[in-house]
Amino acid sequence: MKQFVLVTGLLGAAGLVQAAMPAFTAQCPTDIRLETDAQGRARINGKSAPVKKVNDQFYEVRGAGVSIEVALDPLTVSYTGQHRAHGVCQVTSSGASPAAPAPTAGLGMAKDLPGTIDRASQGRFNATGQIPCAQAAGQPMTQCSFGVARAPGGTATVVVSKPDGRKRTIFFEKGKPLSADLSQADGDMSFKFKKDADLYRVQAGKERYEIPEALVYGG
Repeated sequence: MKQFVLVTGLLGAAGLVQAAMPAFTAQCPTDIRLETDAQGRARINGKSAPVKKVNDQFYEVRGAGVSIEVALDPLTVSYTGQHRAHGVCQVTSSGASPAAPAPTAGLGMAKDLPGTIDRASQGRFNATGQIPCAQAAGQPMTQCSFGVARAPGGTATVVVSKPDGRKRTIFFEKGKPLSADLSQADGDMSFKFKKDADLYRVQAGKERYEIPEALVYGG
């Protein structure tokens, strides 16, 4: 929706390609609108914008002073703008694409995750609180505030407020961390996690988060 997860490796000498993305429309905060078509072309607020294919699961569109990141499987859209503006975007319409097949395991996500992303972007959380977090490799854990928007079955969008005032969004589907709203501005866009008993240990770039299972499922 940071997925959304996320990617490594730039392709192409110049890095700009007409990539095969799903045809969809997304509305981002601060009146930013992204439209793509079946030919991999993109427009931001009605103006043509170049598409960069980072890998088969991640694309970047730049224009109008913003960078919009598109993660596939699940389709998750986020943006980074001027003055550290950033957030998740709501996919308002989408079509099929051979670059992003929809496996059976993803059908629940397609229905539930966009709804949690939308509610999280509006601050309509099911719960708020604090979780352990660290913002750099080797840095000791501190506490970060969070808000979570949930759907049944372990689907959730978790928005963490970092100590520097910026936010990190982490997406869950069926009890599994899928991705975060990382961008090239973060320097490291890797995403991984492991689960110890009822605790998810998530690493998003150089950042680390400890997220209790109850935060995702409720209860």
